[in-house]
Parts: sequence; structure tokens; C-alpha cells
Amino acid sequence: MLAVDLLVHRVQLNPTTELARDAIRPVDPLRLVHKLVGFWMTIGCIAGLYALLPEYGDAFYQPFKDAALYLLPGLIVASPFYILHVDRRQRDPFDAYAQLPLLLAGNRPANWSMLAAHARGWLVKAFFLPLMFVYANNDLGALWSAPLFPQWDFRDVFARLIDVFYLLDVLLAVIAYTLTLRVIDSHIRSTEPTIGGWAICLICYRPFVDAQGHYIQYELDELHWDKVLAPYPWLYVLWGSAILLLVFIYVWSTAAFGLRFSNLTHRGIITNGPYRWVKHPAYLSKNLCWWLISVPFVAGAGWLTAVQSCLMLGAANLVYYLRARTEERHLSADPIYRDYQAFIAEHGLVARVLKLVQPPASRSF
Repeated sequence: MLAVDLLVHRVQLNPTTELARDAIRPVDPLRLVHKLVGFWMTIGCIAGLYALLPEYGDAFYQPFKDAALYLLPGLIVASPFYILHVDRRQRDPFDAYAQLPLLLAGNRPANWSMLAAHARGWLVKAFFLPLMFVYANNDLGALWSAPLFPQWDFRDVFARLIDVFYLLDVLLAVIAYTLTLRVIDSHIRSTEPTIGGWAICLICYRPFVDAQGHYIQYELDELHWDKVLAPYPWLYVLWGSAILLLVFIYVWSTAAFGLRFSNLTHRGIITNGPYRWVKHPAYLSKNLCWWLISVPFVAGAGWLTAVQSCLMLGAANLVYYLRARTEERHLSADPIYRDYQAFIAEHGLVARVLKLVQPPASRSF
């Protein structure tokens, strides 16, 4: 992914990096020290949050802690060189890292809004990177411990492909959350500014999703799709294949972002892959997949339970609809995204289908 971005797309030359191709100023040792202090202040604050919040004391996060400590010496060595490289090429070198040490000296930073944006961006990374890393670690461990080749039965092939798809999804997310770097134009342009936008996103992830599960419960073990359709082999294969296709589209949507995947942030507008047809292919495929997996409309546990399950799954779908709306509101500040919205409204999948099914306009005489 990195090689393609650098060698094919030449992202390091994009004007959005706000970096000159060559150094435009000499080394300023004092500013370099300020930025190093600002960087490690940021890392220290994140480490302090991990230490203070009980959630991160759970053994669930131990793989991430081990990896972070293992990589810490490399970060210590690399950070001065990276900061020096960026500082000498930045159009405006007085970024958030340069301003943070002013707080230690008791001085007023020049730009509080820049520091607020800096804090929001790092909070996104601090929340999602450990989560995605542990998921990738666990999924990789499960896949590694499984037999090399599945039995050539649809049930086993389905299970193996689902595991591989979800592993790829979280692995791509780990890479993207790690490499928020200006030099490859994958830095954070802006972060969701509203509490509501943050709330509707974070409720979909641990630990907040656990509380949601007590209220929005639509799955019943006895009505899982593979149990309901097991007596009908051909329907079982077709239904399972549809689930695999939707999960593939979900993973493809993550891959389309490349190094710019992230929740709650704007890191560049994506118009390729499945995004050339719909604005939210990941959310659409995920929510359709849930209907096929949980089959809440099957009245095997009674009509009342079926209605309840459908309503609860509808509530989960509503959460993702609200996520999509808040993301669009955030990204609409960028004129490129507004152009993309107009393109999808005219040429997207829904627009094309509507053009096919709508009768031609009647002629006026």
C-alpha cells in the first residue's frame, strides 16, 4: 500500500501535504526541541489516559501494550529525524507540536483551535488503534492455529473466508491508524467537531457497544441463518454466498481508503472502489449482512419475537444512518466532497436504477 502510494500515485508531492519538495529553511535546533517536547507530551498524555481508565487495564488490551513497548525504542530514535524532515519543508512550521511546550512555560499558545484539533485527532487514534490492533492480533492468532486448508465443504469454506475477510479489514485499519503521516499525505485534515458525532460513532465500539447490546438485541441463537437454512442445502449455499459477498464489499470499502481509513476524521476524499457507486458502501453492506445473518423476520420463536427483533435491528440500522449523516455533514466542509455528492446523486447506483425503472417523460403535444 505504501509503495503504491509513493511510487505510483506520488502522494508525497500532493499540495495537501503542505510540504515543499525540498527544504525551504535551515535547521532550527530550538524549534526542533520544542516539537520533540510537544510530540512526547502528546504521547505522555495518551499513556496517562491508558493508565487511568479502567477499560485499558483489562487483559484484552495486553497485546497492544506489549507491541507499543516493543516499538517504543524505535519511535524514540525515529521521531527527531521525522520531525526535522517535516519542519524544514512545512509551509508553516509553527504547528501544534511547536505550540504545546508553551503550556509548560505558562504562556498562551498562538492558536487554541489548532491545539483542539490536534487533541481530537490523537484521541481518535488513541481510541481506535488499540482496539483494531487487538482484533487483528486475535484474528490472526485464530487463523494461524486453524488447519492450513479447510475441508471442502461450504460450511467450512464460509467460516474460513469470513475469518480472512474480517482479519483483512482490521489489519488494514491498524495500518491506516498507525500511519497518520503528513509526508505520505495520510495525515488528519480535520476531526468530527461535535459531541453528537462522536457519540453516535463510539457507541458502535467496545466498551460502549456492550451497553447498547442490552437495549438493541436482535439476534437469537436458535434463529441464526445457518440453523434456519440447514435443511435446505441449495438455499443455504445461496444465502451464505450473499453474506460472503456483502462482507467482501465491506472489506473492499476499507481497502479503498488505503492508508487514509479512519473513523471521525477527514483524511482525504475517497471516490474509487465501491465509493464510485454509493457514498457509504461499508455501512450499507454491513447492515444488509446483519439482516441475512440474524434473519429476525423468521417467526420461529413467535411473531411477537420476530417483530421485536426486526425493530431492534432497525434501531441498529438507524445508528449507522445517523453515522453516515454526521460524516457527510463533517466532510461537506470540503468542496471536493460536495462535488462527489453531486456526482453520486447524478451517476451513483441508486440514480442509475431510478433512471431504468422510471418511465420516460410523456411527450407534450
